[in-house]
Amino acid sequence: MLGVRFFKENLISISVLSIILGLSGCVTIKNGIAMSEDHSRALSGERTKMGQSYNLNANCTVATIAKIKLVQAPAHGSVDFVKENIFPNYRDGIRDKCNSRKSLGVSEYYTSKSGYFGRDMYKVRVSYGEGTIKDVTVNINVIKN
Repeated sequence: MLGVRFFKENLISISVLSIILGLSGCVTIKNGIAMSEDHSRALSGERTKMGQSYNLNANCTVATIAKIKLVQAPAHGSVDFVKENIFPNYRDGIRDKCNSRKSLGVSEYYTSKSGYFGRDMYKVRVSYGEGTIKDVTVNINVIKN
């Protein structure tokens, strides 16, 4: 199994992080797809970083760039995915050293409609090209500016 060997040899860790006041929920597996829920806050009408995805080798080089697909759009705003340099947040003892420098990844930004406040949500599917797929439901509490 070439994919498993590549994964083990390069010590690849797949991470989808919820940041900016976010709390990650439990991860479950359904039909081979990891599923999780995140809970975040955003200011009404302001672009807010909801999360980031990265996949680095043990030597901190980029293993793959995440492909992120919007499965369900938010009812009260929009979501943008931006390839940019980001700080990873590994806690595996192997790639912790990578956390001190930026690496290419994908950031996820949410912007509510101007003046809207209340609950919103969207769903994304993240894949890394080596077989790992994760569906994430992002629940957002949009607060007044």
